[in-house]
Amino acid sequence: MSIIKKMRKQKAIWWKQTGSDHHGNPSFAEPVQVDCRWEEVSQEYLGPQGEKQLSNAVVYVDRPMQNGDRLALGELDSNTALDPEDSGVESFQIERFDALPNLKATEFLYTAFL
Repeated sequence: MSIIKKMRKQKAIWWKQTGSDHHGNPSFAEPVQVDCRWEEVSQEYLGPQGEKQLSNAVVYVDRPMQNGDRLALGELDSNTALDPEDSGVESFQIERFDALPNLKATEFLYTAFL
C-alpha cells in the first residue's frame, strides 16, 4: 500500500456541485463518503485570479473533485441531507483543488483547499 493511501484514515462527506437551481443557488449530487486526511491548518494558496488566499483546512482526498464542491468531516449516514446546507454538519466549499502525480504517474495526491 502506498504512502498516499496510508495517510487517508479519516472519512469525509462529499457533495459534488452539479449546477445551479432556478434561483442561482448551487445544486448538488447525492452525497458520497470518501477517504481522506483532514488537516485544520491555515495554508496560503493562489486563488483563481492569482491572488493569495488563506485556507481553513487542507484535505487530501481519494478522488478528483472540483472548485465549488463541498466537504464535511465525518461519516455519511441515512440522515445526511442531499443539500450540504441542510445536512446538520458543517461543510466547507472547495476553493482550490490540485492533483499531483507520483513519479510514475500511477497515483495522484488530490488536495482540496477549503
